[in-house]
Amino acid sequence: MPTNSVAIVFDIRKKNFYSLASLIATIDEDANLKNLDQIITEDLSCNDIKSLLKTYDKLIVAYSFRTSQLEEIYAKMKMFYSSLSTDEIHRVIFIAGGSHPTGDPLTTLKFGFDFSFIGEAEYSLPFFLKSILEKEDIYKTPGIAFLENDNSLSLTSMPSPINLDEYPFLSKKRKLYPPLEITRGCAFGCTFCQVPMLFKHRVRHRSPEIIIDMVKWMVTELLNDIRFITPNSFGYMAKSARSVNQEEILYLLKSLRSIKGVRNIFYGTFPGEVRPETVSEELVGKIKPLIANRRISIGLQSGSNKVLREIKRGHTVEEAVSAIDILLASGYTPIVDIIIGLPGATEDDEEQTIHVIEDLVKKHATIRAHVFMPLPGTALEDSIYQPIFPKIRKKLGRLSTIGKIEGNWNQQELYAKKAWKMIQDLQSVSPLTREDSH
Repeated sequence: MPTNSVAIVFDIRKKNFYSLASLIATIDEDANLKNLDQIITEDLSCNDIKSLLKTYDKLIVAYSFRTSQLEEIYAKMKMFYSSLSTDEIHRVIFIAGGSHPTGDPLTTLKFGFDFSFIGEAEYSLPFFLKSILEKEDIYKTPGIAFLENDNSLSLTSMPSPINLDEYPFLSKKRKLYPPLEITRGCAFGCTFCQVPMLFKHRVRHRSPEIIIDMVKWMVTELLNDIRFITPNSFGYMAKSARSVNQEEILYLLKSLRSIKGVRNIFYGTFPGEVRPETVSEELVGKIKPLIANRRISIGLQSGSNKVLREIKRGHTVEEAVSAIDILLASGYTPIVDIIIGLPGATEDDEEQTIHVIEDLVKKHATIRAHVFMPLPGTALEDSIYQPIFPKIRKKLGRLSTIGKIEGNWNQQELYAKKAWKMIQDLQSVSPLTREDSH
């Protein structure tokens, strides 16, 4: 039997790897949790849990998931509740975090999760785990949601936003290496997006020195290609939403470029992007010798100014096209994000978007198409799912067939439809409970 007979099990998938890797590293570096075993799995099964319960008295099973994963997560939780014995199910605490549990903790708890973590969990999760190990009151954990005995939702007070410099990027111990998160949060208020909701419009940056020190360590492990997570690459260390701190961006990139062993630096491309109002000929010209990518991701979202105003995007079609033209003239291929099916978009609005797409394609930009999905916690969370207009779907299909559109938008449409229907259905469903399942 281990020194401490409690373990936390993370079921890691490709879609939640980025968010969980840094949390796992945070637990590893917490001296209060040195006796807590962490177990990393892929596609956790009932047999895995049964086997682990032969070693541990109690398991904490942790998931992070998005709204598009609802069907998959609900099916897994029902399987756990129906397949584990009464003794086994009572020795497991199910916890969840991520964008969907933050925006919709009630649905998450109905799935059978005991606790839903709200927002960032670098502080709250170690607090929760320490409380379990030391047999303290876990309900004092900040930033969690749970169901009372009458199935009403309770929320504890939220912790203060963390200082990113005080928390790890990645797990050295377990060799979990996501791209480096250099900025968290967004000061804009796009109504379809969860990022402002997740972090309350607070924008925080990791300091250049912290990033540089991490990359110096990475090259010793032959991690020579450097990528970043940021909602706006050109907003790094900016003083305000629409400003650019060119000096700090260039300092960071030049410093990283000078590190012996760095092979490629990817900046302004997935899993980061840039906002149109931050693009300038001067900046894109100066960073070009410092980075390896010749594709830059940029958000347009709609070809209709009316729709852009309604979703509070913060720029016009013309401003975005001007930024795209700067990228093209500077030798980059812009990867332009477009969302089809935004609430309030008429067929005429979507036709305008198609026309803009066709014009951009002629200029040799690449389009990355997405289908709108109502996401919990956003201003559009109560929107009714609307299928794509048939004429628009046909035109998108033609552009996809000839390789002018990236992104599995037709699969996204299926996810959006299923997730929206599931959220509606779950409003009248009772929570999964251990007693009802056995």
